[in-house]
Amino acid sequence: MQAVISPISGQAILTLLLQLAGMLLLARALAEVMRRLGQPAVIGELLAGIVLGPTLLGHFAPALFELAFPPDESQRHLLEIISWLGMVLLLLLTGIETDIRAMRNLGRAAFMASVFGMVVPFATGLALGWLLPDAYLTDPDNRPIFALFLATAMAISAMPVIAKILLDLDLIAHRTGIVILSAAVVDDTIGWLILSVIAGIAAGGVFSPTELGITLLWLAAFLAGMRWVAYPALRTALQFVNERVDLTGADISLLLGFTFLAAAATEAIGVHAVFGAFVAGLLIRQLPRVQSRSLEVIEVFVVSSLSPIFFAFVGIRVDLWSLSGWALPLVVIGVAVFGKLVGCYIGGRLGRLSHWESLAVGFGMNARGAMELIVALIGLSLGLLTQEMYSTIVLVAVVTSFMAPLLLRWAMPHLPMSDDERLRAEAGGRRSLVRPGGLRVLVPTAGGANAMTAIEFAAPLIRNTNGRLTALYVDEGAPSSKLAGMLTGRGTSLAGTNLAEHFNRAAAVVNGAGDHFTVRQVRAQHVADAVIEESRRDYDLLLLGAAGERMLDDPLALQIVRTSPIPVVIVRGREADQPWDDDSARGATPAGESEGMSFHRILVPVDGSIFSRYAAELAFAYAGATGAKVRILHVLSKSWLTEGSIPVTDRRDHEARRSHIEQAEKEIRQELDPLAAAYHTSFAIRVLSSGAPREIIIGESRSSDYDLLVLGTETKLLGQPFFIGQGTAEIAEHAGCTTAIVLPGAHGGP
Repeated sequence: MQAVISPISGQAILTLLLQLAGMLLLARALAEVMRRLGQPAVIGELLAGIVLGPTLLGHFAPALFELAFPPDESQRHLLEIISWLGMVLLLLLTGIETDIRAMRNLGRAAFMASVFGMVVPFATGLALGWLLPDAYLTDPDNRPIFALFLATAMAISAMPVIAKILLDLDLIAHRTGIVILSAAVVDDTIGWLILSVIAGIAAGGVFSPTELGITLLWLAAFLAGMRWVAYPALRTALQFVNERVDLTGADISLLLGFTFLAAAATEAIGVHAVFGAFVAGLLIRQLPRVQSRSLEVIEVFVVSSLSPIFFAFVGIRVDLWSLSGWALPLVVIGVAVFGKLVGCYIGGRLGRLSHWESLAVGFGMNARGAMELIVALIGLSLGLLTQEMYSTIVLVAVVTSFMAPLLLRWAMPHLPMSDDERLRAEAGGRRSLVRPGGLRVLVPTAGGANAMTAIEFAAPLIRNTNGRLTALYVDEGAPSSKLAGMLTGRGTSLAGTNLAEHFNRAAAVVNGAGDHFTVRQVRAQHVADAVIEESRRDYDLLLLGAAGERMLDDPLALQIVRTSPIPVVIVRGREADQPWDDDSARGATPAGESEGMSFHRILVPVDGSIFSRYAAELAFAYAGATGAKVRILHVLSKSWLTEGSIPVTDRRDHEARRSHIEQAEKEIRQELDPLAAAYHTSFAIRVLSSGAPREIIIGESRSSDYDLLVLGTETKLLGQPFFIGQGTAEIAEHAGCTTAIVLPGAHGGP
């Protein structure tokens, strides 16, 4: 006879919804208060739980507390399930934020700090666990497991909180900040591994070497399966979903489903579920084509809803009135701070850091934050911690998270910053136009010359980043295609002709020794809508071949540019009226390289705007991939600095002119040196003076010194055709070499 399952009552649902509303709203409000005070938001979310829990509400208004949080066990489990879901997804975010590659690139200082920053607090925590009186243990006979758990709690750090503190203090690009983050990555990864194994042992009730060995074997099998089976399968599935599935948020569903399966797998083998979610996050970070906006959606959802509820739930379980005195919290907090500071200081000094740098590493690594709260809740749920010990470990998280930014601010004036670190900091403050990990480029084409030039321009970038170029052909189903007018420049009669030959040549140009080229053919009523819809699928850049002689006067290009969700680059070859297979407009193909055009001398005019900086970045990325030479051109337009007029004879005017040129060169170096270094290339500078900058740029482009002109400009929608900045259209129309116009756009700009 089938058992009858009683449905959940309406009162239970009502109570749960009211609990969630109160916890969420108060947690976010106090998080904002903490943010304004310069403290981590998690502290405010935890305080919300303490306010609503037995420490305040339960102590001063017990009847109201019992009404809000009934003692009914089933009601409590409903809230606990939701909070545990928040914990799992919080560990997913932690894994995504953890750069596992830092382990392979550890310098001596970071390696030593990570080793001693883990070993010393682990040893002091283990000693504390052995020496604590039996009254603080749930089961004195289970002291070894308790001591190991406490040691792990003392050794672990909170990498996400540390990263946020370093960002707030502008230390993320400093050598000390890099050491702190690298060491935190290692310590957190090892700490969660140890904690998960200990949690599995504790769940069994007693320590058994045989059970431990079996658990470790299962754990090794899990890690191997995740790396060599699950990760390739996820990568293939994600690529399919991004390219072929039109459901909103399909990739997010895939990533969350993968996370839940990984968490379930570790729970099944006797290792805590949070470790599976953490490993899932580590692998998701390594995916070459995971969409950043999808990760942002997951992060926003977790941080704004489930995470505050989880931390508030942790706070609700805290009862500071259960403390028998302040001796235990002071001892545990002292051991936690002492172990981490001493360990990291010793590691820093052995890693040849200065006294203040070693102290700063200890100050930063001391933050326990959210990770310590998760550890505390796991210990309480496993029966390893008494209520008093649980509240004490929560206090460790609060106190150390408060201390870290205050102590780092104190140490900052004593931390020197080298010139290289300053340049890295300046470069790191801006998002990259050309992503290093698998660049995805979309090129709409109907077989035109300029579309092929765009493909040839993108090919080295694709190969250098191990990316992919997609050639998109839109079939309107009509004899005259508007796409032809924009992309072929040779009349609508050529639209869709010679496509097989065109795509074969494109594949030869792009692929090289890899598989970097794909073709998509779609049928649509409106070409621009089809291009925009496709560009929303996981692409980084949209390259358009220019239309005809007046490359910027095309209404279809206007529609694409003004609605593109990603940056657009419009490309026009030097001989736009020649067919794409006319070799007279192309350089010779070096032996052993792919067939196609190669640009060797690039001219980039700059005027100090962010848009010309984007142009320089694109040029540097191309030069880094091909070895091309880049020259930055800046035209001084002061009327009294004109060339070609009456010769200047006054020595003071000569000196003033030289001073202006030297100052311009210095400012250009300060702005662009970090950007060029990021792409492992360099550049020369040419500063000219003229009252007509456009003529100077056009004249330079018509010399034999350059074969590619890269212009950066802002799209201003001032009517038809669109306006892209004073002089840019005229320069593009009269340039004497291949021209690429970079339009970051309102939607797709970095």
